[in-house]
Amino acid sequence: MPAERTETFKEQAYRAIQEYIITNKMQRGKIYSEQWFADSLQISRTPVREAVLQLRSEGLLEILRNRGVRIKDPTQEDARNVFQMRAAIDGYCSAYMAEHHEEDAAVRSLREIRTAIERCHENFNHDDELFVHEEIVRFTGNPLFEMQFQQIRTRINIFWWDVIRAENRREEVYREHSAIIDDIERGDVNAAFLSAMEHNRITYRRLCEQYSFPEPRK
Repeated sequence: MPAERTETFKEQAYRAIQEYIITNKMQRGKIYSEQWFADSLQISRTPVREAVLQLRSEGLLEILRNRGVRIKDPTQEDARNVFQMRAAIDGYCSAYMAEHHEEDAAVRSLREIRTAIERCHENFNHDDELFVHEEIVRFTGNPLFEMQFQQIRTRINIFWWDVIRAENRREEVYREHSAIIDDIERGDVNAAFLSAMEHNRITYRRLCEQYSFPEPRK
């Protein structure tokens, strides 16, 4: 039996800094030293430096020479790339689930998603909102979809905090998620695909409004 792999210090630092970014423990615009991370995580600076370099390569952090690091300000190109990727994944996976909506696994999954949607409507929270997308992707059983979704998850989460502050956005999200699940439960493949695409298009447009980016192309 192979030995269970333990997480390296670099991987621990990477996950922890990601979480700091997502949960706003790192404030946008503030500069942080490697030593701050090392002290906070109680590890040496070497794995912190390696994690920071990886997060910089992923476009999440900016390194300021002889000063430290800070969260990279998102650009319209960043936002467009992220939500085009999520729309492509969401669209296909929603259509796939609609095609298989009568299967027992789909019925159970849709029931869980519907519960999360209603719970999120009553008490809006990040975990339930994200679960809707993750469960639809997971249902395909395709590890490549799941891997791609997880790779853009941190960027989505960074944008999420800004988008959700937009006026009426929480109510919009409830209606958009409900529409996707309605279409899937009816087995309407084309409608499920289009509803998922529309949800991402609206999210991107709201983000552009929040950041005062130029009006996105139709």
